[in-house]
Amino acid sequence: MSPSSHAVLPPEAPQPVKGGVEPLIVRGPRRPDLMRHEMLPDVFEATAQRLPHKVALIDGASGNTLTYAQLDHAADLVAHHLMTHGVRPGQIVGLWLPRGLELLVMQLGITKAGAAWLPFDADVPTDRIAVCLEDASAAGLVCHSDWAEGLAQEPYVTWRHGELLAEVEGPLTRRAELAPHHPAYVIYTSGSTGKPKGIVIEHANITHFLRSENEVLGVTENDRVYQGFSVAFDMSFEEIWISYLVGATLWVAPKVLVSDPDALPRALQDNGITVLHAVPTLLALFSTEVPGLRIINLGGEMCPDALVARFDRPGLQIFNTYGPTEATVSASLALLTRDRPVTIGWPLPNYGMLVLDEQQKPVPPGETGELCIIGPGVAQGYLGRPELTAEKFLPNPWAAHESEHRLYRTGDLARIQDDGAVQCLGRADDQVKIRGFRVELGEIEAALCEQAGVGTAAVLVRKINDIDQLVAWIAPEQNLDDAGQPLPPPAASQLREALKARLPSYMVPVRYEFVDVLPRLLSGKIDRKALKAIELAPAQDSADSDTPDNDAERLLFDVLKGMFPGEALRRDADFFSDLGGHSLFAARLVSLLRADARLASMTVQDVYRNRRLGKIADAMLEHMLGAQETSAPFEPSPHNTLWRRLRCGVFQAMALPVLVFISVMQWLAPFFTYHIFTGSPGDSIWRAMLYSLGVFVLVHLASLLLAVIGRRYVLGRVRPGRYPLWGWMYFRWWLSDRMVNAAPLYLLNGSILMNFYLRAVGVQLGRDVAPGGVLVRVPSLISIGDGVSIGAAVNFENARVERGELVFGRIDIGAESSVGSYCVLEGNTRMGEYSKLEGQSALADGQSVPSGESWLGSPAARVGSYDRSHLPARPPYTFSQAVFETCFYGVNTFLIGMIFFMPLFPTFMFVDWLLPESPFSSFWAQALHYSTLAIPASAILIVFTALLSATVRWLAIPQMEPGRYPVHGSTYYRKWIINQIQDTSLQTLHSVYATVFAPSWYRLLGAKVGKRAEISTAMGVVPDMLTLGDETFIADAVMLGDDDVEGGWMTLRRTTVGHRSFVGNGAYVPDGSVIPPNVLIGVQSRAPESARMKPGDTWFGTPPIQLPAREVVTGFDEDTTFHPGFARMTGRTLVESFRIVVPLAYSVGVGYAIVNSVMPYVGNEDWAGMFWHLAMSGALYGLGSMVFVLLLKWIFIGRYKPSAHPMWTPFVWFSEAVTNMYESMAVMSFLNYLRGTPMLPWALRLYGAKVGKYVYLDTTDMTEYDCVTVGDHAELNNLCGPQTHLFEDRIMKIGNVVIERGANIRARCTVLYDATLGEGAMLGPLTLVMKGENIPPNSDWCGSPAAPWKAAAEQ
Repeated sequence: MSPSSHAVLPPEAPQPVKGGVEPLIVRGPRRPDLMRHEMLPDVFEATAQRLPHKVALIDGASGNTLTYAQLDHAADLVAHHLMTHGVRPGQIVGLWLPRGLELLVMQLGITKAGAAWLPFDADVPTDRIAVCLEDASAAGLVCHSDWAEGLAQEPYVTWRHGELLAEVEGPLTRRAELAPHHPAYVIYTSGSTGKPKGIVIEHANITHFLRSENEVLGVTENDRVYQGFSVAFDMSFEEIWISYLVGATLWVAPKVLVSDPDALPRALQDNGITVLHAVPTLLALFSTEVPGLRIINLGGEMCPDALVARFDRPGLQIFNTYGPTEATVSASLALLTRDRPVTIGWPLPNYGMLVLDEQQKPVPPGETGELCIIGPGVAQGYLGRPELTAEKFLPNPWAAHESEHRLYRTGDLARIQDDGAVQCLGRADDQVKIRGFRVELGEIEAALCEQAGVGTAAVLVRKINDIDQLVAWIAPEQNLDDAGQPLPPPAASQLREALKARLPSYMVPVRYEFVDVLPRLLSGKIDRKALKAIELAPAQDSADSDTPDNDAERLLFDVLKGMFPGEALRRDADFFSDLGGHSLFAARLVSLLRADARLASMTVQDVYRNRRLGKIADAMLEHMLGAQETSAPFEPSPHNTLWRRLRCGVFQAMALPVLVFISVMQWLAPFFTYHIFTGSPGDSIWRAMLYSLGVFVLVHLASLLLAVIGRRYVLGRVRPGRYPLWGWMYFRWWLSDRMVNAAPLYLLNGSILMNFYLRAVGVQLGRDVAPGGVLVRVPSLISIGDGVSIGAAVNFENARVERGELVFGRIDIGAESSVGSYCVLEGNTRMGEYSKLEGQSALADGQSVPSGESWLGSPAARVGSYDRSHLPARPPYTFSQAVFETCFYGVNTFLIGMIFFMPLFPTFMFVDWLLPESPFSSFWAQALHYSTLAIPASAILIVFTALLSATVRWLAIPQMEPGRYPVHGSTYYRKWIINQIQDTSLQTLHSVYATVFAPSWYRLLGAKVGKRAEISTAMGVVPDMLTLGDETFIADAVMLGDDDVEGGWMTLRRTTVGHRSFVGNGAYVPDGSVIPPNVLIGVQSRAPESARMKPGDTWFGTPPIQLPAREVVTGFDEDTTFHPGFARMTGRTLVESFRIVVPLAYSVGVGYAIVNSVMPYVGNEDWAGMFWHLAMSGALYGLGSMVFVLLLKWIFIGRYKPSAHPMWTPFVWFSEAVTNMYESMAVMSFLNYLRGTPMLPWALRLYGAKVGKYVYLDTTDMTEYDCVTVGDHAELNNLCGPQTHLFEDRIMKIGNVVIERGANIRARCTVLYDATLGEGAMLGPLTLVMKGENIPPNSDWCGSPAAPWKAAAEQ
């Protein structure tokens, strides 16, 4: 068998390993004889003894030579001197010399001393040397004598190479106890965190590799081998050590020659070089052939087919090797010929390769996955990086031999062909997403390199007009015409058309940049960072575009030229599949088109529905011909004046301390009671706890009573109509609304107790109504008939501010109707009997659902008849059942509330035990002191609360099963208790949500949650019915699998969210949904029926529409998005633990300070003074909460700016911490009471928001405050807000939101980042403005996604 025959045919046909689900493993020939008990110096010394007079090294610069005997002696001297300085086997020694014979002598001397060399390139900065030596705990550095002076101040030991070559008298010291498991060398590569990582290769690894690879290469002692690689690049070991193995001669090239593609081929020929190891880029630059070469071994980067065709000739073998440093230089090899596609071939003898998916499971044959390597070349790991080692080096469950016990995850994408050859598709982190599609840059580069005239190519992602685009960099072949003149490079249009013939349009680069030579790194690989820094040449329009025939086409083509420079724009081209557009492109296209007043009503759905450019232009013509007049220009309301705001604001400011006090007293009163009755020696703690619990119940009942008083008597019965903003009616409505804020209505959700409350506040409520969670704004204008079912988080928004007026309207819901979860009903709306409003829908002012119909959407529209024939008859509901339920829900409501309150007592005991009395007299000093002590106590509180609530859940409530159950039955009652535990936990354990601890909390409650899932706040969850796959992402306020209640029956179905699927903020996932893997459900969108969804889909809006493609944020490593290491896990856990305990610690600390400050009033029996002091202290507590979070924001974040940050990075952790504490402290304790007052804009300005004059804000929903601009006289109603970030692809993408002067936003609207709401524009309820969208001035829009209101209502 010839030495190269292994590369021509697969050594072993790939076969599945028997037993279970096993991967397809392709293995090299089994050669135990190549695995010997030997070390590198043994390999060299055997050759030196066999061929002592053979020339080993030739200095290409000076012509000096060293025979094997001379080289052996010189290296022995080096080893002797190092060992006399204490160097021993297992130690690491740095190596830093210029190219030349001395460098190789020092390298050999280090290994002869038994140490491992740590090589540095001659041009490396000394700072990096110091970092690597320290990280490796190196014994010292062998350096050139001339360089030693510059290292005198360094902390490490240096040995001058000249001193190490000094002759000695007497016998030389010889190494001892060197073993195959000792390190032979350490190579440092760049790390994703910026810190280089060291890879340790043992003697057993490298000695086996030398013999294994040369079994295929066939280098012999008669060869003269070119040595050009830096010793810091491990391909140099193929040059050097295979030569030492067989006794070949190394020709060490001078530095000036290594990078000269014109002089190098001549030098190779002149010096009789027969073996060349090189990267393909270098070989492609050769202007002439080298007839004397018999072996070319390529590696380090992709090899183009055109390069093989150019150099393939009889007598020359061209090999392509593949292997990461972690697998000892190379692991596979292919013999390349012009008639076969380039692959990385088959594994070397004793090596194996397999392809796994992201869960380390085998992929089907021919499918793409991550390439993994097994065999004796796999290293032990990274030096001092156990977490990274554990991530990349895994136990191999499919090992057939001892040498295969570990596998290395290369991070490269590959597939195994039918013949067993492995096709490498590039780095997984080079697998970018362009226009929403997953793209392998290596595949594009390979296609380019196959084109005539292309020498080498590199493809990068560059920002062009703020959009990620593909740019190809081309180094043409150095070919000459018959006259000896250089041939011109291929035209960009020629390359574009050639690629379009074989690649999808989104993989075709939009720009082609031609350079003489691609910049390269020291390793010979293409320097992609240098390419990114080169300025692009001006773009040229395509000559193949159609000529526009009308105004619409001219406008469309002009806009598209800027978005897709160089692309051919044809009428039959598909915006998505041909041009490669995605969701953000569609929004930008529409926004740019709306700049023409005739296209102000253009929507993104026009693009989704029509897709082809010609049809989009036709839709544009319809808009132009039917262009409607916009509303009159915005004029400020006479009701929104400075005087009216001041007058109302004064009364509101007077009410604020009382309102905040009422809220704070829910926890402060029981707190105070406990400490009153434990203040003296001999006081009973149990009695204090009992009294405290009693006060807890009374305070909550009192807050509910105050809410009733506010709605029933402060507001009272009102008439529908419009009232001046900041007037008397407005103040009454505002005060009653804020009085409701303090009431714990979440404790009543889903029970008969909610019906009692609704009737008490003035709602006309029928019999046997099934309420979920409902918020009413003007109760006396709401009528709900018998048997109505209301879902969770329903908003009856029959009060809003619009154009300087407060608008009241009636809401009438007929008997036996159903209102789905997450619905919004405005005033002046009606639902007939037996009608249904599906979940995540909105009835806007003036809409009416006829009897017997089912409506869906925003604004809602008819989708069919409301059919309840599948339901049994409504179960009877008797008076005795009502009495029982009143008692059951009443008792359990307060029991659940107390479950989350009782863990406070151990906290009090812990703090009292640590510090019975504070040494400080100052209020704030005491607060700070007690808060510090309360940090560990708060941690105990949270853990105890979680465990207690989970214990109650599992002891009291068995596993629930899918099915249909009566709402007045035991299953419903059990489900209600589970829901109450979740809803109440959102109040006490709010800070736990959206942390690394959230999945564990849901698991405790019974949900099946996969690995590395992220859960912010999921609502409506029935834990027993929920399954979340690995790496799913559930964003904030998602209604996830909410039970279906109608007609007196509750239906439970299992809800599943597949692996790596993303459910956006405020989305609605109906009960029983099965979301496949890698699906994205957009912000404020409704998931479609399960049968319509396929893996990889993107769904958006209500009703949902499928997006052909979406914007994807790329350029971040998996260790910062999906697969963090130990350090990142630890860092995030610490930050989130801090954010969890701090709000509770703050409350406990300030509570203690308040109690201490009020005790003198108690001692003097000054009860009036005590209550006044408590009221003022409570108000200051709320104000202090806002200030505390304000300081955290400016200290840890500073000013927010548009940017992108991967989830597992400190910026995101601190930003989310600030956001969470803003919501749980500043909003809940203070800012919530400023809603609807002139003070809230001022407060948000302190956080960084740019809020204009005369702005009305009934929302606190802002996060990246500095990115929000709200113009003068703008009006933002309840639960609406600018959403300045998203977490798609686990990247926190931050952008600006601009709401211009006079804009009006109604309830539950969301404006995504990079969007602008024009002056005087209005958004109807439940409207979503997409990323990058511009809403024209003085226009009315409604829908998800937003559409002109009239058009939306007609759809």
